[in-house]
Amino acid sequence: MTLVGLLTLFACSEDVEVVYAQFNADTDVVTVQVGVEQTTEPVEIALHSTTGTVEIGTALIDPGGGPIGTEHVVIVEVSDDWENQVVRATVSADAGDRGEDEYTMEPDSADEGMYQLTLVSVGEEGEVRDDILTIRLWEEDLSEQDDEDTGQ
Repeated sequence: MTLVGLLTLFACSEDVEVVYAQFNADTDVVTVQVGVEQTTEPVEIALHSTTGTVEIGTALIDPGGGPIGTEHVVIVEVSDDWENQVVRATVSADAGDRGEDEYTMEPDSADEGMYQLTLVSVGEEGEVRDDILTIRLWEEDLSEQDDEDTGQ
């Protein structure tokens, strides 16, 4: 009976919520043209550390603009030096009056520094706007998890 109680106690303590800390700069943003007549060339930006001084990867949006209904492939590649620290990537899409949504990118099975997501631009016929995509890279915040584990 004591063994069952101990197993139950240990099983409950393993339900630890993962806490993330942003790894890159808040200024890692790109503008996507929505509602233009023709698809535009891909847009690529450098991703930077939180201070903006170190380049830690790139983000590519293909195409960089297009008519309503265009599928935009977002590819994030974290540099080899940092790919072990980055465990998650998200894209926040600000479409002005249409609102803002955040999406979790899919990691590549063969490259731990590669993430991908397809976004479809939506709107009314004749609507033209610039959407702002913010790329965020995340690492596990072990200091926060340690505090939770110890009850501090």
